[in-house]
Amino acid sequence: MNGPGRTDDMSTPLDPRLQANSDYQRIEFIKGELALCFTFSVVASAKYEAGNNRESAERSLANAEKIYAGVSPLVSDPKHSKHLTAELIEEFTAELERLRERLDCLQRFRK
Repeated sequence: MNGPGRTDDMSTPLDPRLQANSDYQRIEFIKGELALCFTFSVVASAKYEAGNNRESAERSLANAEKIYAGVSPLVSDPKHSKHLTAELIEEFTAELERLRERLDCLQRFRK
């Protein structure tokens, strides 16, 4: 048995309410990851500029990069983004571009 609303054929659609909930959770996850990435980038920037804890700044930047790498395919890969609206994909893509610029700027501190 594969659970309610499912058959042996994995292409059977979910109950619309379950799909809507799944889509909502996916969107909230992406929003949260983007916010967390931004937060780590702000922390890294502050630590680099203070100049007193380079190792901690590097960890914050590494965390931001890891989050960025994890969330980017959720927006750019059609396999993962098929349940997102075109408007959300555009919004998330713009935010990812801003974050990429920010992260690239922080790389100057690593030299």
